[in-house]
Amino acid sequence: MNRKINLELFRFDVKTDYLPYFTKLTFKVDIEKSLLDLLKMVQDSVYDYGYNAYGFKINGVVVFDFNLPISVLIKKFGDAWVIEPLNTHLALKDLIINIEPFLNKLATLRALGLDELAHDEVLSTFKNTDFKEIFVENLESKAMSNTFLLSFIPFAYATPLSVENSNYLGEAYFLLAAALYAKHKTEGILEAISSLEDGIFNAESLKTYLFPQDDRFDICIEELKTLVFDRCENPKIQKLKAKILKSL
Repeated sequence: MNRKINLELFRFDVKTDYLPYFTKLTFKVDIEKSLLDLLKMVQDSVYDYGYNAYGFKINGVVVFDFNLPISVLIKKFGDAWVIEPLNTHLALKDLIINIEPFLNKLATLRALGLDELAHDEVLSTFKNTDFKEIFVENLESKAMSNTFLLSFIPFAYATPLSVENSNYLGEAYFLLAAALYAKHKTEGILEAISSLEDGIFNAESLKTYLFPQDDRFDICIEELKTLVFDRCENPKIQKLKAKILKSL
């Protein structure tokens, strides 16, 4: 069964464009086809349209599973889609964004052992698959680490605050901190996310801004928030804690 889908595609090339703009397209699509199939149709119509595996936004909601059927997406978004990059401020080429600000923001967690965690996760993935022709031990360690870290990009710019405030650590940062704390349980990890201005107490619900929706990410962040409140020795956190307890 075919359905008509009206698209407004974000367009921008940092090398040639001063401002972004939108291109309107209409397709008749078999609803059993996937999002990836639709993206290929877009590239057939718009020369060199740029996107990558990290996902993008449809009507303000992050979608990063390109295997989702069009029928499922129509049920969620209707037949009029505004397609934008994860963060329009970081756009390089259409839906492709600059990943360096995200990686640079992780410097504190990397100093606390994040690269080791990421490296182990990638090794585990390879061991559980059939990629025997790949000599994992020969892969450059930082590249392996970045492969894992960049899988969190869809969570990095899902919420409005994470897009509009570049100083805000962001929900992806908190999820990585949670994974790191589960392994090392050191005070420094809690300290790294404890800022009252830009830290975990400003976290917004990822479930609202991801499709398909998933409670697990918000539950993880809420549990980490409780740990920071209970165990972090940051004087501002302790002062806030004392104030709240006094009011009870």
